[in-house]
Amino acid sequence: MDKKYIFLMLAFLGLLFILSIFSLTVGTSNITFYQILQYLLTGTTGIELTDTIIFKIRILRTLGAIVAGLGISTAGILMQSYFRNPLADPYLMGVSNGATLGVVLYGFTSVLLWSHLPKSSIGMILSAYVGSIVVMLVISAIAKFSRQTSTLLISGIMIGAITSGITTMLVYTGDMLGDDNSKLSHFFSWGMGSVSNLTVNYLIIMAVVVIPLIFLTLILLSKKLDANILGDNYAKSVGLNVKSFKKVLLLLSCMLTATIVAFTGPIAFIGMFTPIIAKIICGTSKHSKIIPLSAILGAIFLLIADIIARPSVIIPHGASTLPLLCPLSIMGAPIAIYVYTKSKQFRM
Repeated sequence: MDKKYIFLMLAFLGLLFILSIFSLTVGTSNITFYQILQYLLTGTTGIELTDTIIFKIRILRTLGAIVAGLGISTAGILMQSYFRNPLADPYLMGVSNGATLGVVLYGFTSVLLWSHLPKSSIGMILSAYVGSIVVMLVISAIAKFSRQTSTLLISGIMIGAITSGITTMLVYTGDMLGDDNSKLSHFFSWGMGSVSNLTVNYLIIMAVVVIPLIFLTLILLSKKLDANILGDNYAKSVGLNVKSFKKVLLLLSCMLTATIVAFTGPIAFIGMFTPIIAKIICGTSKHSKIIPLSAILGAIFLLIADIIARPSVIIPHGASTLPLLCPLSIMGAPIAIYVYTKSKQFRM
C-alpha cells in the first residue's frame, strides 16, 4: 500500500476524530471541551445532568452518524457496481424509500392490531429488508431493458415518489386510527433522516450488522468488484460468476441500507457522492482503496450534516432539529448534477 494512500487515510481518520469530539460539544446545552475530556477520561463530569446529555444524546448521536455514514457509503459502492452507474445510490434509486415504507407498514400493521410491534428492533429491520429488496428488484428489472443513466435515475426517483406517497398515506391513516400511544406522526421527521432518536440498543444492533458487512465487502469482494466494473465478459474471463455475484451485491447493499434506514430513516446522497470523491482523491478505482476511504468520508459528511442540523448551529436556539435531508441535499445535489453532466468521465 503506497505512502500517499496511508497518509490520506490517517488524515481523514484524524479529521473524523476531531469532528467527533467537536460534535460532543455542540448542541442546545453548553458543554465545554474540558467537560467532554473529563467525561471521556473519568466517566463523569461531576454533574449528573451533563453526564446524561453527553452519553444519552451526544455520544449516541455521534456514533450513530459515524456507523450510518460508514454503512451507507459502502451500500452506495455496491449499488454503483451492481448497476455500473456512478449515480446509483440507495436514496436516488428509491431503495431507502422502499425500506422506509417497510418500516412504516410494520408500524401501521401494529396500530391496526393494537399491539406494540414498532418497539421490536428485529421486526423493524426485517420490514426494512423486505421493502428495500422489493424496490431493488423492480429497479433491476428496469435496468435489464435500459442502462441509460437518465432512465435508471428517473425510474428510481419515480419509484421513490410512489413509496413516499404510500408512506405518507399510511402515517396519516395510522394517526387517525391509533390512540395517543401509537401515533405514527413521528415518522415524518424520521422519514427525512435523523440520528437524534437512537437508543443504545438501536446503535448496538446497527453496528453489529453494518461493521461486519463492511469488512466482509472489503476483504472478500474487492477484487471481484474490480473485475465486475470492467464488464461481464472480462468478469467471466477471470472466473467470476456474474449472475451469482450480482445477487450478492443486491443482498448486501439492501442489508446495509435497510439496517440503517430502520433506525435513522433514509440517508440521502451520501452513498452517491462519497465513492466519487474517494475515486478522485485516490486517482484509482481499486475497491481495496475506495471502500475504506469512501466509508470514512461517509462518516465525516454525515457527522457534519448532523452538526449543521442541530439547533443553535444554523437554525435558532430552541427550534426543532433539522432533518438530515436538508444539509445532505445541499451537499449532494450539486455533485449529482455535476456527475450527470460529466457522466462519460465517471463511467463505471
